[in-house]
Amino acid sequence: MSKSELVDGHVSITQCKRAIDALHAYATQLEKKRAETELLPGKEQHIWLQITVKTMHPERKLTPFRIPLKHPLVDPRTSGVCLITKDPQREYKDLLEQHNIKFISRVVGVGKLKGKFKAFEARRLLLKENGMFLADERVIPLLPRLLGSKWFHAKKQPIPVCLTRKDLKGELERAIESSYMHQNKGTCTSVKIALLSHTPKQIQVNLETALPVIVSRIKGGWDNIQSLHIKTSTSVSLPIWTCELGSEEGGRWDGLLAEAEQEVNDEVEEEEEEEVVKPKKAKRPLEDKTEQPRKRRSKIVV
Repeated sequence: MSKSELVDGHVSITQCKRAIDALHAYATQLEKKRAETELLPGKEQHIWLQITVKTMHPERKLTPFRIPLKHPLVDPRTSGVCLITKDPQREYKDLLEQHNIKFISRVVGVGKLKGKFKAFEARRLLLKENGMFLADERVIPLLPRLLGSKWFHAKKQPIPVCLTRKDLKGELERAIESSYMHQNKGTCTSVKIALLSHTPKQIQVNLETALPVIVSRIKGGWDNIQSLHIKTSTSVSLPIWTCELGSEEGGRWDGLLAEAEQEVNDEVEEEEEEEVVKPKKAKRPLEDKTEQPRKRRSKIVV
C-alpha cells in the first residue's frame, strides 16, 4: 500500500472511510428514532478517536495538548463560550472590546467563582449555558477546586489560553477551533475529533488532520500505540488500525518479551544465590546421660 493511501504512513484511508461511514449511518439512525419518541432534543453527539497504548504514561498532566481540526467542534454563533480570568474581570472585558473580540459570550473572574458561583445551582447553570470554557493559563491550577467535578464529568474542562499575547484574537480563535487531548496514567485515551452533525467527509478530514499531531504527543509514537478506534459516546468502537500481535519490530510484544525473560533470569539467579550449600557444623559429643540414683527424701514425722 502506497503512502498516499495511508494517514501518517500507518492508517489505511480506505479503512477509516469504511468505519466512519458505518458509524455515522448507525448513530444518525439512532438519533432519528430517539427524536420520534422524545419531546426535548438530546445533546450533540461527538465522534471520538480512542487511542490504546502498550505502556502507561508515568504522569498525569493538568494542561491538555491542543489538537488542530479543519472543522471546529464549537460554533460561537450557536453555543456560548465562557472565558475565566484573573481579577478584576472588568479589565479583561475592556481588553476584549479593545481587540474587537465578539465571539466570547461571557467573562467570569476568579472572584465571581468564589462568590456568585459558589452555590452548586449557580455553577450548574453556568455549565449548562456554555458549550466551551477558556481560562487564563495563570489561573488553571485553581479551577479544579473552584469548579468541582461536574466540569470534568461533562468533558468541559477549561482550556488554557495566554491573555498576554499581542495577537489575542488569533489565540482565542485557535483555542476554539481545536480539540484537546488530556494525558492520563492509563493505557486508553479518547479525543473528540468531530460532531455527528458533520458529514462523513468532514469527519474524515478532521481525522486525517488530528491523527499525526496526536501520535506526536504520545511518548514512543507509533511504537507505543497498540490500536486506534472511533466511536460515539453511546456506540461500540470500530477499529481503524491495530498493530501486529507478534514480537517482531513494531508488534504488540516488541521489547516486552525480552524484558520479561530478563526478569525471570534475574529471579532464577537470586534463588540460586540463596540456595548456596552452607558448611556442616561438627556434631557435639553426646553427654553422659547415665541416670544417677535419686535420693529418697525422708518424711518428717510430727
